[in-house]
Amino acid sequence: MNSRLQIKPARFNGQSGFELHIQDPHITVQEFLDELNYSYLHMNWPRLWPVNRVSCEGCDLCCQEPLPVTSIDVMQIGEALGIHQLEVFRYLWVEVQGPVVDITLRRRGQKCIFLNSQGKCSIYAQRPFACQTYLCCQTSPEFEQLRSQIVNKGMDELVRSSLAAFNKAGKPLPINRSLNPDIDPLDWPKGYFTGKTSYKQIKLSKVLSFDLWHKMLLLK
Repeated sequence: MNSRLQIKPARFNGQSGFELHIQDPHITVQEFLDELNYSYLHMNWPRLWPVNRVSCEGCDLCCQEPLPVTSIDVMQIGEALGIHQLEVFRYLWVEVQGPVVDITLRRRGQKCIFLNSQGKCSIYAQRPFACQTYLCCQTSPEFEQLRSQIVNKGMDELVRSSLAAFNKAGKPLPINRSLNPDIDPLDWPKGYFTGKTSYKQIKLSKVLSFDLWHKMLLLK
């Protein structure tokens, strides 16, 4: 695999982990994910596994967290299940507080709805960005900012496109929990994620803030 990322050991708050820098200024989000996943599988990264665990196989601890989704994540889930974007909302959880909308994977009990009876992900190849970048090891603050910025922009587009799609279908956005909801579609204008159907179409440099991009870019 061509090296678009530099990943090396580091310590954070006295614990072993890794730090990451970008070597290819043209890298897409999908290329970032591909190389990250490859490195995670083939490098001996220090994991935060529970005592006596030696692999992630069958572990579902990280699947008990609220996991946010982007517009592209929802498209990929729809493709995996063979259903339309609006139908995917059966597997999502929508919370509204005032004008703020958060959309996460629905949980069955305390665990992700996509876990099967063996505790494995049933949509693993199409799992969301937040899942693919939850690495069970110590990471740099910049890496966590990267995750947050991509998810936030991708969710903004999910809210925008979903409001439009449900409105076109003559239905309201399904809301599971709310507090003084005050949703205004004008709060979600079109952005860089608009019209994109794959992370292959998303340039990492276009979705990160100027400061974060230049912190992470390793100039040769």
